[in-house]
Amino acid sequence: MDVKPIQQVTVKEITGSGHQKCYLNVDVMKVYSIKVASFVCLRMDNREYICQVWPQSTVTEHMIKYSPNVYRKQTSHPKTSSYNSICNLKLLRTFEAEIINVSLIVSSIEKLSNVRRNFQRNPSGIENMCKNLMYKLCVSQGYTIDLEELDLAKLYGVSFIEVSSCNNDGFVIVTQKTKIYIEDIKCKEQFEQLNSVEYESNLVGGLDSVIKELEDMIMTSISISKTVRHFRLPKGILLRGPPGTGKTSVVNVVARKCKAYLITINGPEVFGARPGDTEENMRHIFEKALTISKEGRCVLFIDEIDAICPRRWKSGDAQESRATSLMLSFFDRIASCDGIIIIGATNRPGEMNPALRRPGRFDKEIMVNFPSHSQRTEILRVHTLKFDTFGDLDLDRIAALTNGYVGADLAAVCNEAAYIALMNHTGQQLPKIETDHFLTAVKKVQPSVQKGGDITMDLRPVAWEDIGGLQLVKLKLQQAVEWPIVHPEAFERMGLPCPKGVLLYGPPGCCKTTLVRAAATTCGATFLAVSGAQLYSPFIGDSEKIITEVFHRARAGAPSIIFLDEVDSIVGKRGDSTSQRSVQERVLSTLLNEMDGVGIRLDEKRDSSNLNKVPEGHTPESNTVQVVERSEVSNRNILVVAATNRPDMLDEALTRPGRLDKIIYVPPPDTEVSPQ
Repeated sequence: MDVKPIQQVTVKEITGSGHQKCYLNVDVMKVYSIKVASFVCLRMDNREYICQVWPQSTVTEHMIKYSPNVYRKQTSHPKTSSYNSICNLKLLRTFEAEIINVSLIVSSIEKLSNVRRNFQRNPSGIENMCKNLMYKLCVSQGYTIDLEELDLAKLYGVSFIEVSSCNNDGFVIVTQKTKIYIEDIKCKEQFEQLNSVEYESNLVGGLDSVIKELEDMIMTSISISKTVRHFRLPKGILLRGPPGTGKTSVVNVVARKCKAYLITINGPEVFGARPGDTEENMRHIFEKALTISKEGRCVLFIDEIDAICPRRWKSGDAQESRATSLMLSFFDRIASCDGIIIIGATNRPGEMNPALRRPGRFDKEIMVNFPSHSQRTEILRVHTLKFDTFGDLDLDRIAALTNGYVGADLAAVCNEAAYIALMNHTGQQLPKIETDHFLTAVKKVQPSVQKGGDITMDLRPVAWEDIGGLQLVKLKLQQAVEWPIVHPEAFERMGLPCPKGVLLYGPPGCCKTTLVRAAATTCGATFLAVSGAQLYSPFIGDSEKIITEVFHRARAGAPSIIFLDEVDSIVGKRGDSTSQRSVQERVLSTLLNEMDGVGIRLDEKRDSSNLNKVPEGHTPESNTVQVVERSEVSNRNILVVAATNRPDMLDEALTRPGRLDKIIYVPPPDTEVSPQ
């Protein structure tokens, strides 16, 4: 029987009690024909509680006092003392329970081992204990009993009891004749994590392939059957990639989807002040993971693992060496355990101890790299779900302007757009966010990969119309710079090679730099400029390191344009210096290697295994499905543009085909161009 909802009622929880009671005003009970000691279901804000109704004179007509001990399975029932709400009451028809299957949740890991041991020796004793704790309670399938305030439950070390199923689908009362069967025993920590706020997989956009790969590996490694024990499946997975790409979020989502208990270790948190504290902290976490893995799936996630296990030659700290040895021994220990898997995450894989990356430890490595155009669109879509937008947002346009932005940067763009909309809004209602707000936010939020250095320059927008004359130079520059970035499919379809580099030469003051800025503005490319003052350093090796960093940032923010202004002052001809190994020669050698792709690091490579490329002139197989994604092509474009007024000072190796293979002369203005 449904009861009319009570509007604007003040709901108060009864704390510190283990009973299942609800107190109403006497007049309210008469109006709604509610009998004393009858059971009702309270529904408030998508939460349901089963209570036994009793009258109380101190309760007003617009007040309800209730005990939240038996509630519908949810994250965590509210702990607030009072709040205004609309409460729906439903009278329940109850029966005596015959059979109830439950899951037992104990208070701690230590108690979990004892209860499991006692349950194996005497299962009926543990089941009778549950019956005593549930006696006279009204329950139903899917409900949870909170026993943390009950003294008898504290004595037994029991925190919660989950009702898995009953003898019927209705509401039943536990009696002495009820048979209780225990299906599972978990610790409180594991229960609270698995029943936390539903972390839906679509809240992490653009990483579906990584989530699917990680989920398949975890389910295969953990759910291995006895018939295939002679196969050694991966027990360790290493997630590597730049900061902010979503490595931690991916692990949280996968653990939720696999219904595995997640134990997280943040690198610096395990270190102790005294000798031996670090090993003790790690040993305690490892034992906890092994205990939980005996009854269910367990994922041990080690974030910033390079801080715990650095390269031995990088650190002379004996504490870190002992931590590394303990980590290696734990890998060997879990080789025969089926319920546990270790996931590490790092943005500096080269700083890790190489012993961890051999087969048998971190067997599988998954790259979580910078998102492509389609992935950025999906990330923006996920983050804008919580916004009240005006019409349809042009997410494809926003994604095209955010090359090199990781997931954290895109989240910052969304928050900045919401802030801009709020500051420009004067009404009482929440503002609607438009595409223009996002376009303004993109200009204010700098991608994290471009922070921490002086290489990236702010690109002041320059249009082709702002440059007078030079029509032939503009056309050549558009063909060499803009067209390969904006129309990469056309070049690939016709088999045309894209220029690897462009050299602009001409007298000083002929707007060579302005032309490059206009080309970068039109195609929306990341613009990085390098000058001799930024490049050279008094320390040996710093100049070469800066060149490598420039190309690393260019690959991250592709499509990118690397502009080398006054290139003759950065790299000159070899053999012109008095020193046999001059700085310019080393910088030139590094630049040539980076332009040829020899200097690319392994952790910069993007996973392109899903792309099935067919050489020009060959016919693909009939059963092969060709999937061409524009972002996958354009994001690989890195163009080097150099400018000089002394082309004779450049080394011949720099101007050969395959490097600066497009040479454009920028003439001084003549009598026709000067008025423009």
